[in-house]
Amino acid sequence: MSVSFLIRTFTLGVAGLVTIAGAMLMIGSAQAAENEHRHGQGSLQILQAENQWQLTLSLPLDDAFGFEHAPETDEQKSHILHFVAQAESFDTFIKVQGNCSLQGATVNLPWPFHADGEPPRHSENAHNERMHEEVHAHKNVETVYQIGCEEAIESITVNVPAISPSLVSIDAQWATEKGQGMQIITPNDNTLFLRR
Repeated sequence: MSVSFLIRTFTLGVAGLVTIAGAMLMIGSAQAAENEHRHGQGSLQILQAENQWQLTLSLPLDDAFGFEHAPETDEQKSHILHFVAQAESFDTFIKVQGNCSLQGATVNLPWPFHADGEPPRHSENAHNERMHEEVHAHKNVETVYQIGCEEAIESITVNVPAISPSLVSIDAQWATEKGQGMQIITPNDNTLFLRR
């Protein structure tokens, strides 16, 4: 997640900017670990600016879909469509304790995906270069949730097995009006308490 993304997402008053400044420091120091791309390990970043919350769930492609390349078969396309449908429903993966409503969910894939048609055509050389890069590249799928809450979120529970059976842990980081924190989420310890 880039700093410019955070700034574009939250353009609020001074209180919001202070929250974002703290979040940027926390996230910046943790980005090196996130960029390592470890299979079985995802990340969850939680930001609050007044009554607006943003949750960003990032997962290795292999954990989300069972493969790390652009889909080549109907079965692989089906895996992606299933994941996207679950991710966009929000409550399947993440449950928040508070009076909140989902305002938007976006699933960001590292390549163009056309569920109903063929992907864009490229020259043979471009295709070979892309395939070579994909063999050596480890990429993530990112789901960004925008949530509006009438009151602060008290806790967040992450349904790790529903996200992926191969997922061992999720590194969670948050910056809220109440403070900042980090916690490792596992299938057996999957609730973050934000009002500590």
